[in-house]
Amino acid sequence: MQRRKTKLFNAPVANALSLDTTDKATRRVIAPYVKVIRRSGKETHLEKEQEYQKFNFYVQNKPSVLIQDLSSFLLDNVDLISLLHETGDVLKCTTKAHGVTIYMVDSASEEIYQSQKNFQTERHKVNWKIQKSSTVAAYVALKKEYVMVDDILGDERFPAGLGYQEEMVKSVLCVPVMTPDGECYAVLELYRTVTQPPFSKEDLRISIVVTGWMGAAIHQNRLRLTLQKQQELNDYLLELTKCYFAETVAIDKMITEIVKFAKTTLAAERGCFFIIDEESEDLVAEVFDEGLDDEETTLYKKNVKVRLSKDRTIAGLVARTGVTVNIRDAYNDQRFCMKVDEHTGFITRSILCMPIVSVDNILGVVQVVNKTNGVCFTPADENLFKTFSVYCALALHYTRLHNKMNKTDKVNECSLRLLRLQLKPCVHDMEYFIQKPETAVPYNFTEFRWYVSPEEYQDMPQLVFHMITEVIGLKDIDQHKMMEFILTAKKCYRNNPYHNFEHAFNVAHCMFNILWRNMDKFSEIETKSLLLAALCHDLDHGGFTNNFLQLTNDTLAELYDESPLEHHHYRVTMTILNNCPVFIDITPETYKQISQEIREAILATDLASYFKVRIKLEQLKNTNSLNWSNERHRMFCKAIMMTSCDLSGSCKPFQVAKNICDNVLKEFYNQGDLEKQMGLAPLSLMDREKSQMVPEDQVQFLSVVVLPCVELLKSILPNTQELHQEAVLLRATWQEIIKLKGQKSWRQDDSIVDNFDYT
Repeated sequence: MQRRKTKLFNAPVANALSLDTTDKATRRVIAPYVKVIRRSGKETHLEKEQEYQKFNFYVQNKPSVLIQDLSSFLLDNVDLISLLHETGDVLKCTTKAHGVTIYMVDSASEEIYQSQKNFQTERHKVNWKIQKSSTVAAYVALKKEYVMVDDILGDERFPAGLGYQEEMVKSVLCVPVMTPDGECYAVLELYRTVTQPPFSKEDLRISIVVTGWMGAAIHQNRLRLTLQKQQELNDYLLELTKCYFAETVAIDKMITEIVKFAKTTLAAERGCFFIIDEESEDLVAEVFDEGLDDEETTLYKKNVKVRLSKDRTIAGLVARTGVTVNIRDAYNDQRFCMKVDEHTGFITRSILCMPIVSVDNILGVVQVVNKTNGVCFTPADENLFKTFSVYCALALHYTRLHNKMNKTDKVNECSLRLLRLQLKPCVHDMEYFIQKPETAVPYNFTEFRWYVSPEEYQDMPQLVFHMITEVIGLKDIDQHKMMEFILTAKKCYRNNPYHNFEHAFNVAHCMFNILWRNMDKFSEIETKSLLLAALCHDLDHGGFTNNFLQLTNDTLAELYDESPLEHHHYRVTMTILNNCPVFIDITPETYKQISQEIREAILATDLASYFKVRIKLEQLKNTNSLNWSNERHRMFCKAIMMTSCDLSGSCKPFQVAKNICDNVLKEFYNQGDLEKQMGLAPLSLMDREKSQMVPEDQVQFLSVVVLPCVELLKSILPNTQELHQEAVLLRATWQEIIKLKGQKSWRQDDSIVDNFDYT
């Protein structure tokens, strides 16, 4: 089998500079830092079989039946991307494929891009040109015909294969989604691994039929949307829409406009509106009814709430059933309760009452009474009322969201006020720091190999202050605020085995040494930003990887599409910096630049970003085109500096590096244990049952991640070569341990001093 170099993150880069991940050991050590997809083992074979049988029921029906079902579904749901992904998942299950990928076709740029389930923003698009001699999907988009290949690695038509790393893939079934007018809208790519048999003709038939139905339904949906756009709203609806979507919407005014429009359009005598309380499970509604004065157009909110679940009125009936009620003669209709008229003295002749329905529930009920220019409300009135109710639902839904946002903003404001109070450092620590701002600086502090000892832990804030004094100076610094900032940052690091303030201090020390040696290379803004970013780059780190956050649908993973941890570290950094302004007489423009520099520096510590930056910087170095005056090139260099500092624990003497390694593995094993409890298979590096592989993993991690990084740093800043030298020595020590493993078995808890003899 021909060995191929695969590309991380589907990045289209030159083969010569791609990171070779075909080696199993390489994949093992970089797996925690790149995006991986793992599936729970809890899904039973019976569940898969039931889903397969359920879909086969539809496959055996006539195509026209399923087209009708799809079309009716699309009338209510125009999110075609989600529908494509749902269809792809079903086809994957039906054909027993290992995986499925959805590609959208961009005819304007003649490209296809991989569609993600959770986001479709431009910055997440991974593109391929629609052409021959590329990927399978690009070929299918070009030819507009299916491709079924038994062995993708052996097919010369597709040198790029699937376009991303999947070395176990063998059989591929790729089908275009074609509309009746001959347009290729999307491409569905199903694949199986080497352990599975190739796709069959039955799999192909099912895929072609389903994608054909999809194409027809998409075409019909497009026609429907075109006609809908051509429809013009009358002046009342336009005025109503302006009222609904104003920046601030008063609920009373909105409801008044709704009922006013309904009365005018339908020629009704009176109208009322019921807003159902979304937090109530018993259909409790607030009632808005007209005043007693016939000339008054404002609706008044009644002081009492109505329980529509038990109310005998027409509004209660509509709220419970969700069905429109059109009564021609109220007093001769058994559904009408005459006690209401007896109580109010009003005479009801005809009623048209309709629910205001959102996607999943009833928001309210609107009711008009007594047709003024006829005996009763006609079917035409009812149809117009249906169109109108859609806008009512949008308006009501928007108003609720607007009110929720306002409430959430107020809650966040209160929480932030409390957070600012809690972020203050301990009074005693602050007093001690003010009394003793300086400490004895170790003689070898300016060496990269120096590492803080347990006896010096209490002096770390003073040493950070010393680093800031040396490379930033104090002319623009509020010393009291800077001390408060350092102690607050220390407080915001959790008590993790590895991602703690000790690690942050080490990273800041490494950055200090780089800046101290290269003061002429960087501006004052860059110097301030890089040192503060190094100190704060892991603030409030929970001890878990980005992959784990995404796997568990953590709030941070839902808040940020990529690098959730790093985005959170930056946000906490700016919260502290805003609460504790350390710079004196700084302009808003300069502060904005510092904030942006800190953001780019902290985001660069995501190793998933590092692999991309490394390739780009290597390209610039290999072509002698690196230019420090170019802002983009400069950004790459600063990113490599941040990564080198973050990895500098692997550039220390062996005993220090081993202690750091032990702490990293404690966090990894803790995450691996949790994943096992969730029914998942943890990555090999995070499985404590495979701890015998630690020396080999460290050699591989140093070779694949650390050494290329510090070597690249050395090439752009030669006076940082000590980092590279120490990393080389450390790798040699781990290699020596591997050689001695045959003489005495390795245990992670063992010390090199206790268990290995070099004489």
